[in-house]
Amino acid sequence: MKDLRILFINPCLRHGAKLKILPVGLGSVMTYVRQCGYDFELYDIDINEPDDAQVESFLTENQFDVILYGSIVTHYAWMKWLTHTIKRHHPETITIIGNSVAASCAKVFMDNTPADVIVHGEGEMTCVDVLHALRSGATLDGIEGITFRQRGGKIVKNPPRKAGDINLLPMPDWSLFDVPAYFSHSVGTSFGSDKADAVTMPVSTARGCAFRCSFCHFVFWDDPYRHRKPDLVLAEIRRDMELFGANYFNFWDDLSFASVRQVERMLDAIEESKLEFEWSAAIRTDLLGREKLPTQKRIDIAKRMRDLGCNAVGYSLESANAEILKMMNKHVERDFFLEQVEILREAGITSNVSVVFGYPIETKDTIKETFDMCLQAQIYPSIGYLLPLPATKMYDYALENGFIVDEDEYLVSITERQDLCVNMTTMGDTEVLETIAEGASRLNEQLNIGLSESSLIKTGGYRKHTNKKTQLGDSMPKRNENDFSFNYSNAEFDMSNGTAS
Repeated sequence: MKDLRILFINPCLRHGAKLKILPVGLGSVMTYVRQCGYDFELYDIDINEPDDAQVESFLTENQFDVILYGSIVTHYAWMKWLTHTIKRHHPETITIIGNSVAASCAKVFMDNTPADVIVHGEGEMTCVDVLHALRSGATLDGIEGITFRQRGGKIVKNPPRKAGDINLLPMPDWSLFDVPAYFSHSVGTSFGSDKADAVTMPVSTARGCAFRCSFCHFVFWDDPYRHRKPDLVLAEIRRDMELFGANYFNFWDDLSFASVRQVERMLDAIEESKLEFEWSAAIRTDLLGREKLPTQKRIDIAKRMRDLGCNAVGYSLESANAEILKMMNKHVERDFFLEQVEILREAGITSNVSVVFGYPIETKDTIKETFDMCLQAQIYPSIGYLLPLPATKMYDYALENGFIVDEDEYLVSITERQDLCVNMTTMGDTEVLETIAEGASRLNEQLNIGLSESSLIKTGGYRKHTNKKTQLGDSMPKRNENDFSFNYSNAEFDMSNGTAS
């Protein structure tokens, strides 16, 4: 049995972002790996933001037996570059890649990079099993939850790993990261906080989502929706308040609360803990809007949420058009969404809402319908375009209808949901862009928001990339630039957790 020199890499998805969030999924994986007896180093590109030349120099000068990293699939181009770069300088180094950047398109990633192992779903136990095998010289054949490349080059996909009990996982050991550096990028910038002294930390309350929208892919796509016991969440919050002085917590999940009962259990635990902190969460689009409970009961729950620290929640209807919602597989109703907005407003909780334009049946009329709904709700949303992601129904639709011809080429080209990367409507690109820009400008004026024209769709310059010729001779965009708009499901960018990530 040999010792392994192990490196974890935390990629930088968005260079220049004002907000930096400690990586929940990566932190969980690293903590579990450390608990299982492995030492490792961390190269945190996200917080330090070295350029590509510096990254390559580090990889050239430092040799590791195993390197583990991951990201969301919109970071495909840079992750492809990173994998080629590692292997070009150290061919014997084993690369282990997690999250949707590889797991959602394993065959494409394997066919177009020299990657060794792809982790599907949760990374903690799977990564440890792979490390055990590498350390002992055993085969990877029996390890669940991976796609891997055999020494002869054959690509093998093993059976999936059954989702584990997330209540048995250790809370992330944030001492593995430069916490003060992350705090310097979080004070006063937490979602919904108006406090200049907000010290923000993430905490995971759930994994996965209870729904399967046709445009959305998350890390735990094939796993059941699971939430942590409230007392464990509060124990982690207490620790982070005592150790780091945190006073604002982002419940960093694809879906923090799928039911009112879940909310009530968390509120009971917060009240019992006597802890005082502010927090934000991701909730069902109609959590407090459905008629299942009397209106006053829902208002009381929202007010109790606010009294116990919640000042912002994220959710999305995505479209006001019934046919588009059906194509999205959203299973929500416009009226429930509108009532939820009003209930939260009455309670003093900020609603961070997103919409998606560009479904194949989208027209100028359906775009106007969605903006009219936002006006009725008196809310300005985060605006995005439909971005077909691997392992989703809309990706299959794009393949079947010729909108995606070469998957690798498409994945290299995509950036963010705030860019029109592929247009599947019957309208031309200019018509789509101008119609949405006009609707956003009109809504901005009607609601007196005061956004500049350049920030109506909060791109922050997502189209700007660092381009550099690679060893393969192609010019590949490496990173997205600047900040991102509110979107929990897209904000996850680490080894075991979306997202957003």
